[in-house]
Amino acid sequence: MTSSDPGSGGPHDPAKAQETAQWWATPPTGTDAGQPVQGADPTMLNYNAAGMPPYTPPAQPLSTGQPSGGYPAASGGFPQQPVSGGYPQQAAPGGYAQQPMSGGFPQQQYTPPPSTPPIAPAYGYPAQPPRSGGNKTGWIVGGVIGLVVIVGVIIGAVALSGGDGPSPLSDDKKKNAGKYTMDGVTNGCSVIDTSVLSKWVPTSKGAPEHSETKPTDYSGGRFECRAGNEEASKTDKYTTNTADLTLDVSFLSGSSTAYNRPEYDTWKTSDTGTTGSGRTAGDVNGIGEAGYWSAKVDDWTYWTTTDYTVAVKDDNASVKVNIRLRMAKGQDVSKDEIAQVCKDQARKALDNLKKK
Repeated sequence: MTSSDPGSGGPHDPAKAQETAQWWATPPTGTDAGQPVQGADPTMLNYNAAGMPPYTPPAQPLSTGQPSGGYPAASGGFPQQPVSGGYPQQAAPGGYAQQPMSGGFPQQQYTPPPSTPPIAPAYGYPAQPPRSGGNKTGWIVGGVIGLVVIVGVIIGAVALSGGDGPSPLSDDKKKNAGKYTMDGVTNGCSVIDTSVLSKWVPTSKGAPEHSETKPTDYSGGRFECRAGNEEASKTDKYTTNTADLTLDVSFLSGSSTAYNRPEYDTWKTSDTGTTGSGRTAGDVNGIGEAGYWSAKVDDWTYWTTTDYTVAVKDDNASVKVNIRLRMAKGQDVSKDEIAQVCKDQARKALDNLKKK
């Protein structure tokens, strides 16, 4: 900076202007010193302002794709792309065409790959047919056909049954299949004679007890009866004589499943399969298809206990009669007599349960 002299003519004084001229403002040769320098920036050093030639842009490549300006052609057989903005364009990877530049940066355009052809059958697998794309006509036709078949089966079943009453496979037929039935049995003790106990002990304990189970889809039904007599012994005042009778009756359901076995088989396994002191068993003939008997006698100090069982099966019915006597010493009973009473009651039960 230069000081401002109050006594000078100010900044427009020619003498002052000549005095303050600086070296960077020296006019070029052949110009008037009084004229301002054109294009001179006082803040830039310009050592060769007069010798700098004007800028000439490089030559553009030919449209035929041949190299221009000394640049070799691009590798891989791709022609050199035109230069835009001073940057050469190159082919985009993956075989996609290069798009024109915008703002100096290359722009790529996505081209979807070609659709995958159907896989040819290999290793013995046939080619898959094209999918229907959600066509529901096949489902509807299949449902109609299935409905027609079901209706046909129902009509056939009705025709076989004659159109009247229950079909041959109805539940009632299954429950009542066989020669014997418990229909009409409301008291199981009514099919036998419980008064036979008075042979050994005259006095009854009370009314016999009974229970009935009606047939179901899984059982042909069953019922039981329990009766008993008792009185003080005439030979031993410390002993009470007792006589008890138990009746068990079971029916098959008419089903042919493996679980629908006669109750007779279970009874026989339990009653005759146990051995030991005082136990005996054997077969019963002349009642039903099959039968057995089993007996057990126990001697005690003051009395003797005798258990005698007869069980038979015939067609769809199983019947089991058991008589148990406890008698004071000196009042012995005949085992054969007990056996005969049991057989008679088993036969009586079958007769009363037979279908009319």
